[in-house]
Amino acid sequence: MKPLTNFMFLFALLFTLNAFAKSTDKEAPLHIEADQLEIREKDSVSIYNGHVKITKGTMKISGDKIIIKNKDGRLHSIHIKGKPATFYQLNDLDEVVSAESYVMDYKSETGILELKQKALLLKNKNQFSSEHIIYNTLDDIVKAGNHKIPDSQETPRVKITIHPEPQSSDTAK
Repeated sequence: MKPLTNFMFLFALLFTLNAFAKSTDKEAPLHIEADQLEIREKDSVSIYNGHVKITKGTMKISGDKIIIKNKDGRLHSIHIKGKPATFYQLNDLDEVVSAESYVMDYKSETGILELKQKALLLKNKNQFSSEHIIYNTLDDIVKAGNHKIPDSQETPRVKITIHPEPQSSDTAK
């Protein structure tokens, strides 16, 4: 029964990521597909390889490799690699929160989602792109940029697209 513990930690992670999710997602079943699975119970690690897809309600995570680590009986982190790895979810207002990058790291204790290499974060129709983005899911803070590409003298620029809030018909008059 111990190997099921790792699946429960993944389930806990998805609830943590669900801080900005559709409330109905919490009741949705969790589905995981991968070409391979390795559970290292002694190390509290589960590794999913090959076309990994995780879905729970509107939430979708995909990557080539996903590693879930536990610490002291609780979820510690999730590491996702892909070309690109992707995250997608709707909130209760049907607004899309999505991300993609070659590497994603999520720390459950801090609620920090870190996107590295060709990172893109879409939130409420607004778009942030950079080689490095840090998104604090608990405090809703986005930080991007200030990291040099190896073997380059240039620091990649952060690109942001912000859409105006729609005006209500009362305000427009």
